[in-house]
Amino acid sequence: MDIIYYLVGIPFIVGLVCLTISDRLRNFLWSISFIVCLFIFGYLVYLFSNPPIVSNNLFIWDALTNVTLLGISFFSLIITLYSYKNISDFANRFYGCLLITLGSGIGVVISNHLILMAVFWGMLAITLYLMVNLAGPDSAYPAKKTFIIVGGSDSFLILGIAMLYVLTGSFNITDINVQIDRWLSACAFLSLIIASFAKAGAMPLHTWIPEISESTPASVMAFLPASIDKLLGIYLLARICLNLFSYHESMWFLLRLLGSLTIVCAVFMALIQHNMKKLLAYHAVSQVGYMVVGIASANPVGIAGGLFHMMNNAVYKCCLFLGAGNVEKQTGTTELDKLGALGKTMPVTFLSFLFASFAISGIPPFNGFFSKWMVYQGMVEAGKNGEPSWILFIVMALIGSGLTLASFMKIVHAVFLGQTSEEIKDKKIKDVHWTMLLPVVILALICLIFGLFYFRIPLKLFLMPVVKIENLGNLFNMALPLFLIIAGIIIGAILYPFLKPSKIRIAPAFVGGEKQTEQMKISGTSFYNVIKETTFLKTMYKLAEKKLTDLYEVLKSIVLYFTEGFRVFHTGILGTYLTWIIFGTLVFLYIFVRF
Repeated sequence: MDIIYYLVGIPFIVGLVCLTISDRLRNFLWSISFIVCLFIFGYLVYLFSNPPIVSNNLFIWDALTNVTLLGISFFSLIITLYSYKNISDFANRFYGCLLITLGSGIGVVISNHLILMAVFWGMLAITLYLMVNLAGPDSAYPAKKTFIIVGGSDSFLILGIAMLYVLTGSFNITDINVQIDRWLSACAFLSLIIASFAKAGAMPLHTWIPEISESTPASVMAFLPASIDKLLGIYLLARICLNLFSYHESMWFLLRLLGSLTIVCAVFMALIQHNMKKLLAYHAVSQVGYMVVGIASANPVGIAGGLFHMMNNAVYKCCLFLGAGNVEKQTGTTELDKLGALGKTMPVTFLSFLFASFAISGIPPFNGFFSKWMVYQGMVEAGKNGEPSWILFIVMALIGSGLTLASFMKIVHAVFLGQTSEEIKDKKIKDVHWTMLLPVVILALICLIFGLFYFRIPLKLFLMPVVKIENLGNLFNMALPLFLIIAGIIIGAILYPFLKPSKIRIAPAFVGGEKQTEQMKISGTSFYNVIKETTFLKTMYKLAEKKLTDLYEVLKSIVLYFTEGFRVFHTGILGTYLTWIIFGTLVFLYIFVRF
């Protein structure tokens, strides 16, 4: 049992110490942070095969705990390695918050007592705010918005826990299983879902992720909204749906609907973005929808698919944000119009980014294809029980997947292909330091390995113990396609030296025999702008531009409207205040005496 306290305490205490160390000792801060993350990850790998025996009601350690803890510790280690050359300013705050996030994340996952879990959950909101605010004045408003949305949702988490206690008389996850048969249980369910959605970034509580994307360092984006927050948000959703509440068709239908809308609406917003990190941020939102739909399918295949997609998304989304960080490091920008032709100068980053792009787009044999397929299959299985809406949800998910591919064709073309932009053509650009390359290469290879060996590694090793089914391997028959792909690559590699031309002519780009002018260039960013002109989408984009689809901005406007009304009564005259105090006191006395 002591090891559980060490897993939480060591990173938490070392993180607090890092906050007190001078920022000038950046290498020392990095070293102790890397050692702690490496130790925690290594020990959790050991505990994966030798789980500890939990002897009290404070903690829980099961298959879902195992998977989530491995993910949290792995991404903490990857980001720490990457940050060696990426984080120069505010190193003490970055590494301190990273380690506290690691300890708090572990605390959330191993907590069986809901109050204890809520305490750790609240700490995560604080570290999220501090890490988002690293960039200085430009990040002040995004950090405030993030704290209000994510931190504010903590009140719903506490409210939901309180209602569960009223219903069951227990705070222990393992002792609670509520039937949603009255308004109090429905309110408890919805309150906890709000906390889960805010952390994971599902609609309509997603807007903090695009808001922070441009000003926040890529390493922070890769660590929090791309990986850790997704893992913890979906972990809570899984506990809600698998442990705390029994299946209820209306509530699960609501989850499927919100998940499907998240997939489609966010990917439409991603299509029109001109900033690399903001485009990736909207895809970070869109991918959450697949996880929600999978878990809400309420059958083993769909649930396993949702959890599988949780793992896959954290891998390829972290890789994509780190790839964007590499580009930003070498060029000083993530604006798509100011980039181009980086594939030849940053080949390792390009190939890693390409692998992750294939994965998020659902291209076989990469991992994203298999988890999406399982989510689709889960909806088909749900349809066998007489649920007709599964067709709509599958169509929406397929549309989202197709548009994701279109979106990444845009970003790959604009950043790595095409012609070099005027802004960077005079810069001597090359790939980044190995400490920034190695993480993206590892993540890109995982995208491929989790696809090629989908059954033996992610499904059999991690997910089948969670959902407790034995037939997931029969979902796919990819042996022949994989054999043909691998055979084609090998044959091409063998024949290339014999078939390549002895002389290669290099000529400037031209169209119709003429030199390509500025007006002839194909812009990767403007290619999809035609989408804005379609009738329905034009209206949606205009609403989005006016922030009318942003729940935070809408509620803020309502609050400010009433605040202005109350200011009329705040005249600064003491007599007026005393009058209102006396009037309010009389009203309260009347109410208490009457009732």
